[in-house]
Amino acid sequence: MTSNFQLLERSEKLVCRFDDILINFPKKQIVLKHKIEETLYLIIECIHSYQINTVERIKEKHLKDFLVKLSMLDFYVGISVRRKNISTKQAKEICNKITELKKISFGVMKSVKQD
Repeated sequence: MTSNFQLLERSEKLVCRFDDILINFPKKQIVLKHKIEETLYLIIECIHSYQINTVERIKEKHLKDFLVKLSMLDFYVGISVRRKNISTKQAKEICNKITELKKISFGVMKSVKQD
């Protein structure tokens, strides 16, 4: 349960960090901004769904959905850098957080399969 809590805690930190960045997004990039915001909230939803469910197959599905959302977020960060909506430094910081979350979630998946 500790790793699940870490997953939630670090995901919430990612959402907070992204909120600070999204404030400065240009109005012409509103679609990208909304997709990023939507994906961030879906990430938190996936973690809560994982924690609440008791059936292992469903828990694994939510964890995989979480990983898909992280990959999409990584993609949106790449687009944001190319469009110069965020700096390379900000992108690096966010990508490090995404990588950290992926490692934790793969660790959770591995520990569940070993049980």
